Amino acid sequence: MNKYRVLASIIFIAILSHAIGAPQRPLLQLSSQSGTYKTLQLTGVTNTYYRIESSSNLVNWATKDSYFLHTNNPSSQVVAYDEIAREYFRASMFPSNWVSMNNTIPDTCPEHDNVSVVIKTNKSHFKITATHPADYVVETNSCDTNWFGCLISLPTADFYQGPQVIREHVYDVGEIYVQATRDEYFWRPLGMTVKKDGVTMVTNATYIEVGGYLTGTADEYPIYFALYADGYVRLIPFPPPNFKKICFGSSVIVGPAAVESRPHADIVTADFITATYLLRLTYRSGGTANIEFDTDKITRTNATIGVAVNYSTSASLCTFRSMYVGDGNSDCDRVVWTDGYGVVHEDSILSFSATTGTNWFFKRHFRSLQRESAPDIRITLQ
Repeated sequence: MNKYRVLASIIFIAILSHAIGAPQRPLLQLSSQSGTYKTLQLTGVTNTYYRIESSSNLVNWATKDSYFLHTNNPSSQVVAYDEIAREYFRASMFPSNWVSMNNTIPDTCPEHDNVSVVIKTNKSHFKITATHPADYVVETNSCDTNWFGCLISLPTADFYQGPQVIREHVYDVGEIYVQATRDEYFWRPLGMTVKKDGVTMVTNATYIEVGGYLTGTADEYPIYFALYADGYVRLIPFPPPNFKKICFGSSVIVGPAAVESRPHADIVTADFITATYLLRLTYRSGGTANIEFDTDKITRTNATIGVAVNYSTSASLCTFRSMYVGDGNSDCDRVVWTDGYGVVHEDSILSFSATTGTNWFFKRHFRSLQRESAPDIRITLQ
């Protein structure tokens, strides 16, 4: 029992703590009030992710609720437990480097991003690659929305951007173009200022699109990249020869997004540097990032961008966001990941737990009811 620090509560529930890949031991304390729910109080290393696990036999452990970021000493989390059965708890602390944790929750709405996988690391550079679905042949490129199973609400005045909708080309030359759009409604109260070589082009923009010339076609400039003012990045390869377009699907939040039900990393300015095909982002919470475009890495089979980070990664390096209602109704249903020892694993997106690793491949194994042409996404740490 040297590995664990054991505390017995007045109701014979033992509290255990251990560390994964780190010498520090978090301490758990359990509230003594009666009822179905108890409060676990954690004292440990701040700005670190923890997972609460429970067991009835000290052998088989299961995640209790979700992972959380410990920012204050002490912090508390409410957990459900069985008053009759003996139950044990422990806190798992994840190392600061090469870590991902799955905060996905069940949802019935195909238009909600209920898939959320946080990647937290001290790395300062990573790549995002989009490829066509690997596990099935795409038969349709319909991108129609599907609100079946959703509670639809109209935008409120809190998210009103302004009466003027703007769609403006910021940069257009040779093989690439950048277009900024200001929508009438957006869920964040402020948009971003879009610049070209430091000169303001559009204020309060909702999103940016980047497209390029498709070699071998008469006059096709498909979009392959989109960036929203809340930090969400979407990426797709050029369409295959039998399609004029394909659908965006999953997103990656580029920026210091906190762990929340709807995480975001609000952008103040997005400045496109024309000489180097570089998009420089400045965040409202502080810090910057450079999104690196290489037109040679945008093809009919894949699209890759690089991200150089100069923001705090204490909460996250990036966050993968997607939709999963069920197999055959999702933008992502599987994740293939490589751990720090080079071993490859594959899990369902719902059962995928916290891991240490070097790259994560988010894909669909089952053809979806909608957006079946949406891509698979790989995140690679460098």
